[in-house]
Amino acid sequence: MAKFDFDIGILGGGSGGLTVAAGAAQLGAKTLLVDKEGKLGGDCLHYGCVPSKTLIATSRVRHMMKRAEQFGLPEMELPPVDFRNIAKRIQHVIGIIQKHDSEERFCKLGAKVEFGEPTFIDEHSVRLNGKNYSAKNWVIATGSSPSIPPIKGLDKTPFITNKEIFSLEELPKSMIIFGGGPIGTEMAQAFARLGTKVTVIQR
Repeated sequence: MAKFDFDIGILGGGSGGLTVAAGAAQLGAKTLLVDKEGKLGGDCLHYGCVPSKTLIATSRVRHMMKRAEQFGLPEMELPPVDFRNIAKRIQHVIGIIQKHDSEERFCKLGAKVEFGEPTFIDEHSVRLNGKNYSAKNWVIATGSSPSIPPIKGLDKTPFITNKEIFSLEELPKSMIIFGGGPIGTEMAQAFARLGTKVTVIQR
């Protein structure tokens, strides 16, 4: 019977991979968790759900403050937004949740955590950081990445994705958002409430 270093290997330290790793390790399976980013949490924590909802909450507060008179309160004259402060708050909220998704926590649960980009060398083994690791089963939970639309000239135009938008150093004066789905609309409303002139383009 073949012997493996681990019962289960998980590629991807986002919400899916962390759930599998926590469950497997707590059930006694010898577990290897690998992520290429150097920190656990994935897109949801660092570039998606958490930062977007934090930004939306901040923009909603400002929106309500501007409408104070409608609630019988004195009119408020609000100064321009310093986006650096908003970005700091976003990172603060991420930091609070990061403690629950930390390498230390998963090691305490019994999993081995490694960072880097592995390469499969056969159906049970990967090469990672100069070492070979084998597992009886592998779970691929590498998540998603921004999809850049094939728009002519876009490659010559500076643009940002969800990887950069939550760490901007200043509030954009104007912004064009490609995509009028839930995420694009959320971002459009949030930035508009903060003072950005926003245009949404939906094909």
